[in-house]
Amino acid sequence: MENSPFNRSSRTARSPPPAPAPTPRPAAPKPHQEDDERPDVISTPEIQHWMKTIEDCLNEVCAISEAGKLNTEQKLRISNLCRKVGHGTSQMAVAYQSIKQKAVQAYSSVQTLQGDLKLSQQLQDLKLSIQESAKPSTKGTSFADMVKRSPNNFIQPERDNSVTIYPNDKLKSSDETKSLVQKLINPEQMKLHVKGLRKTRNGGVVISTETKEDIEKLKQSAQIKNSGLTIDETQKRRPRIVVIGVPTSMLEVEVISCLYHQNLADNPQCDSYDTFFDTIKISHKSGKKDSETCNYIIEVPAAIRKALITKDKVFINWSSCPVRDFTLVTRCYKCQQYGHAAKFCRESTVTCGHCGEQGHTIKECQKKTDDAKCATCLRFKKPSNHITGDAVCPAKVMAEKRYISTIDYEGNSSPQSVSQ
Repeated sequence: MENSPFNRSSRTARSPPPAPAPTPRPAAPKPHQEDDERPDVISTPEIQHWMKTIEDCLNEVCAISEAGKLNTEQKLRISNLCRKVGHGTSQMAVAYQSIKQKAVQAYSSVQTLQGDLKLSQQLQDLKLSIQESAKPSTKGTSFADMVKRSPNNFIQPERDNSVTIYPNDKLKSSDETKSLVQKLINPEQMKLHVKGLRKTRNGGVVISTETKEDIEKLKQSAQIKNSGLTIDETQKRRPRIVVIGVPTSMLEVEVISCLYHQNLADNPQCDSYDTFFDTIKISHKSGKKDSETCNYIIEVPAAIRKALITKDKVFINWSSCPVRDFTLVTRCYKCQQYGHAAKFCRESTVTCGHCGEQGHTIKECQKKTDDAKCATCLRFKKPSNHITGDAVCPAKVMAEKRYISTIDYEGNSSPQSVSQ
């Protein structure tokens, strides 16, 4: 081994190439911030050049070793060539280290950007979801579904002082009566605090005032007494409640019996079952066709309404049913106004419930891709950027308040109900 051309003697001994330093784990790049120190970029031609140099050196070493005889000069050449090989290998290791570090950094940057992109998309989807859920809409939602989820707010209507004035001539309209009353009554001279004047059925008008004293002034008015008009206290309707989720298999008389015996029989303020049966009236039933349950809308005296509403739920046979005040106002699907049904509508032209324009129905509307407009508010030139019949529609809220003001929640009026 001492005569071997590759024997590492004292003259040909060389230091081994330095071991590559351990690869540090690159830190995730901070977004929108450039690195202070960037590793040098090593191009592919440089690596190819180093590889060719190493190959040439090794070829020359092989050629010298084949000669068989080595002198001092040859040994020096071999030593120098080996050093070149070691140096070249070290350079390649450094180049590889730099490229690898750049690759790891690039991969980390790509992963970070992909994560940011995914997070951005999730935030965008969440924003759209919040916007959609924030839009008030009752499409596909029944009245029963809404009252099941809504809190049972006990209605406490404002104190209302009002009188109704009717013409003796049954052929006169409410408009004619209103014009006559406005000619006969001067609120300034009588010092009246009039809150409102509205038309009602049978050619009458309703005058609402601030105090009872104003009502008495109207009753004592000589102008009204001598004009052929009849003035009387406004007769209010009895309250209506809705019992939700009653089994459809039950008969009406069974529902009434359960309503009394399971919920009111022990209440000292309630009368006997016979009296209860005579004083309540089932207005109508609602719900989906072929459903196992339905909703009972029942007209009741004020005392019974209070006893049932404060329970929040009533027991009907084997069912526990939510009970709420029924204040749903009627909307005409011909003119889109509140207070009457389509079969009683006096308008000659239909109004679209989507765009609010006259002359076509919602099925014939050519603007269904546009945002809906409230036909009721549009008619009165009010803000209409919501759907017709929306829960927050100012016209609907006002109609409900007006309807509630006609209900006898305190039990002060005649027990005979007034139809809507």
